[in-house]
Amino acid sequence: MSIRGIALERIKILFGRAELEFELHPELSHRYVELARKISMKVNVPIPREFKRRSCKRCKHYLVPGRNCRVRVSNRVRYTCLDCGHVMRFEKPK
Repeated sequence: MSIRGIALERIKILFGRAELEFELHPELSHRYVELARKISMKVNVPIPREFKRRSCKRCKHYLVPGRNCRVRVSNRVRYTCLDCGHVMRFEKPK
């Protein structure tokens, strides 16, 4: 397995752990997302789309709709981080 494959697998594991830990230890889940982003940048592997929408680009926190982020759908999907106020806009899925 190549380095990029190992890095992608590790990113998926870290986001999975972040999802599990969010209820009891949100600060730990934020740390997992930060580590996944660092791995992504170091190995130059893009974070998959489904995980990219689960983290804030400014404060690097793990986002859970209804808990620490607001989701609005119009002609685009807007995620608003309730921790730092950053707004991320994505194209509406088809």
